[in-house]
Amino acid sequence: MQSWNSVALGMAYLLCGVFGLHGQTRTLLVPSTRPRQTQSRLKPATPATASPVLPRPSSTPTTAVLTTGLPLRVQIDRRYRMRKGKPIEGRLIDPVYSVDHIVLPVNTRIYGNISDLTPIHGSKRTWARLNGDFTPLKQPVLRFTSVMLPDGSRLPIHAEASERTADLVKMGPPVKKKSRIQKIKAAIHAKFAGMKQGISNAVHSKHKSEKALQILYGQLPYHPQDIWTGTEFDAVLTQPVILPDPNANHLLPVTPPHGHIPPGTIDVRLITPLTSKTDKVGTPVEAVLTQPYLSQNHKDVILPNGTHLVGVVTQAKPARFWGRNGTLRFTFRQVKLPAGTMETVHAQMTAVEGKKGQNVTLDSEGGAHANADKGKYMDPLVLGYLAGANAVDTNQNQVDAATTSNGFGLPARILSILFVSGTTISIFAYYAAGQSVVRRWIMHGHEVLFAKNTRMQLAIADR
Repeated sequence: MQSWNSVALGMAYLLCGVFGLHGQTRTLLVPSTRPRQTQSRLKPATPATASPVLPRPSSTPTTAVLTTGLPLRVQIDRRYRMRKGKPIEGRLIDPVYSVDHIVLPVNTRIYGNISDLTPIHGSKRTWARLNGDFTPLKQPVLRFTSVMLPDGSRLPIHAEASERTADLVKMGPPVKKKSRIQKIKAAIHAKFAGMKQGISNAVHSKHKSEKALQILYGQLPYHPQDIWTGTEFDAVLTQPVILPDPNANHLLPVTPPHGHIPPGTIDVRLITPLTSKTDKVGTPVEAVLTQPYLSQNHKDVILPNGTHLVGVVTQAKPARFWGRNGTLRFTFRQVKLPAGTMETVHAQMTAVEGKKGQNVTLDSEGGAHANADKGKYMDPLVLGYLAGANAVDTNQNQVDAATTSNGFGLPARILSILFVSGTTISIFAYYAAGQSVVRRWIMHGHEVLFAKNTRMQLAIADR
């Protein structure tokens, strides 16, 4: 009996050992899903949804936006040969404003290339041929792609630029009517004064070699075409530009005029191109403010940059035959604020950019008048005298031939010097005199033309 009990007890111990080994094996193969207490004590567990803490964007603005259509006035600082695709560099000669402060100062560098060369047609091309210049004249079109910010970085932009050919004209005092003789004397005096000033500018110019080269090109029947140092362009943005502006959150408060805009002078640019040739009385005119109009103490803004002005043409007379010139007068009567509200205003021109060659003047009422050329009287008289003197004097030398043979550039002078023929010299001399008379006395006079983006100053009257 005892032996059987010993056997049963041994069998029980054996079965317990087998079952114990089987449980240990299952524990080793299947990992536990509980977090280990030792790990939690060493390092706190990071929740599954936790993410790095990012800085919150500031609620105050730090950028400025330059809208599509904004013109940037650019000057080229060196001579470039007109070749499509050629890289080009310039600088801003007018500041760019955002609301009440400058975001792109004068002398900001701007970079681009010559994107196209547009052929020149019409009267300009015709007169060039009549003067012996058979070069296929072209007008450069520039594309600017970046500007340099004050910190030295470049900001991409998209702007198309065309050459600006205009002079600033300011309103002068009322002029008394002059007799024909007085006009001739004044024209002769102005001609000599202009020649003297031109010589002085050429002598004291930093680019004497370029001036001399331009004079030479003007005499050649065929010559290269360049973009000369000092040429100005209006580069119009084709896409909006966002640029950093540290002063964006320090703007002056805008105080609406509430029916009364105090008198003063504002700077605007034309949105509507105008010409005395086609525009009529009643034609609407629109312009936009280029600089903010501040209060007298400069503590708040009355009219922010970008304010629109609405006006109307009040007088328009086209140029006619026999050298009669055109006249154009317009005034601005309403101001459209950025919020969309309209305010009444009375503003007229006191200064404007007039196209070179049309000799524009402003009267005391803001009217623009195209005047006769400064050489209207002097040039035909001088050329006629030279042609008549040549017909009388048949014993001319090479110097006389070069002096009197005007009207067809360098080829005419070379032919006259080579042959020293009275007939040859007379032909060129009378040709030059006749061309001058036809152009200045018989054909249409000058039109008053203000292109899009023309800059002007307006005087706001208190009434």
